[in-house]
Amino acid sequence: MSNFHEAARLSVTAIATLNGYRFRNAPGAHEAVVDYALAIGIVDTKGHAQLDQLRQLRHDINYPADLVEPSRRELDVIASLVTSVIGSASEKLPAPRIPPPPD
Repeated sequence: MSNFHEAARLSVTAIATLNGYRFRNAPGAHEAVVDYALAIGIVDTKGHAQLDQLRQLRHDINYPADLVEPSRRELDVIASLVTSVIGSASEKLPAPRIPPPPD
């Protein structure tokens, strides 16, 4: 679960960095990443709500009061969301400037 969250968070953070922004290492930073994803159109309002639920679920798993185990259906929904976030973030990246190999 944490890996899904990290994949989405790092994808959005990469775009923010490309745009000259940096999320502070402080409480609320992961929530700011989720809000930024909505602000720049990586997710719509439904995706924002789902991404925020994923953020909270990751928090609950990493800092448990009780054992949290998502269902298979929940994992499928989360995997689809994260795939969409990564795809949308990738579309916002410029083409790489890698020179061709020497002959």
